[in-house]
Amino acid sequence: MFLFITLGCVVILMGARLSKLVVVAVDYDDDISLSGFETPIIGYENVVSASVRFGMLRPDDSDLNVLFHALSVYSNLKDKGEEVEVAIISGHPGSHVEAGKKLRTQTEYLVSTLGSRDFILVLDSAEDELIIPVIQNIVNIVALERVVIEQLRGVEETYILLGRYLRKAIEEPRFSKIILGIPGILLLVFALLSLTPLSIYVWEVLVGLLGLFLLIRGFQIHEVILRKWRQSSIYRVSGILAIFSLAVGTALTLVSATSRDFSYDPLSIRLYAEVIVPFIALSASILFTGRLISRVLKKSIRVWRDVVAILITVLLARYVLNLIEVIAVYPADKIVDVLYEYNLIQVFALISVLIVAIVFLMSFIEHQMRPTRST
Repeated sequence: MFLFITLGCVVILMGARLSKLVVVAVDYDDDISLSGFETPIIGYENVVSASVRFGMLRPDDSDLNVLFHALSVYSNLKDKGEEVEVAIISGHPGSHVEAGKKLRTQTEYLVSTLGSRDFILVLDSAEDELIIPVIQNIVNIVALERVVIEQLRGVEETYILLGRYLRKAIEEPRFSKIILGIPGILLLVFALLSLTPLSIYVWEVLVGLLGLFLLIRGFQIHEVILRKWRQSSIYRVSGILAIFSLAVGTALTLVSATSRDFSYDPLSIRLYAEVIVPFIALSASILFTGRLISRVLKKSIRVWRDVVAILITVLLARYVLNLIEVIAVYPADKIVDVLYEYNLIQVFALISVLIVAIVFLMSFIEHQMRPTRST
């Protein structure tokens, strides 16, 4: 009885020691098919023939290093007395799904044909390593042999990451709006301005638009607008009216500029300002009025803020028009004297002080009323 047990243990140990190793060269994108061989390719002679044939067709392909490295690993293990076999498996050039299915099928074929699950994988890129999760439940991966120079590996992984980011930028709306949308708008503006006499200002306009975008994103202005838009129908109506007013003003300004051949002399600039500034003030006043109505309905003490904002908008628009008129009519060395003569500077200072006083007073009253309202 003891003799049988001893013989059984010896057989088991010998079987474990003599378990066949399979050295597998992995060609994930199926470049080896150019040699005219179909994978899987099994056996030293067959792998040598395929490697030589592939080397003659693609001598600069990194997969060639994988094939000969697999042969080298096979020879070294053979010289050490290991029971070993060498093979080549390949995937698909156009689809990760098809590549994974093909590699898994070929791996199962190797297991059933060679009767071993102990594999040594030889590969050369981060892409080839995608085979590991596909076959790791079928075979026992004894070792990985990576045949790649570190610099080349880093470059390849960088390309893979860039490809993933580019795909994400194109396919995901939250990224495509910025990565593709903003450059698209800038290119469209560039093309339109190039068709007009304003083409000499095309770079200034593009930089201005880019600065506006950065300003909006930096201060999260778009989030505030969207939040207000969702809060109340009053904000939505006032927003639509403000946009319409601004669009009409812009269109009329373009018509005026076209009639004057896009001239930018002081008189033309004055005429353009007289068209666009009132519409800008009207758009801002509409927005403030919408918020004022919303606060009135909520019986908020902050109504005074919108009244002051509307007042400032109207006065500022009027002051800007007067200032542009002075600049357009009088020479540069007399502008300051004219501003004093027409009391524009004094009026601006007086109005500024008055507004600051009103804001301070109303803020104080609002602060004093808060405890009363809470009780």
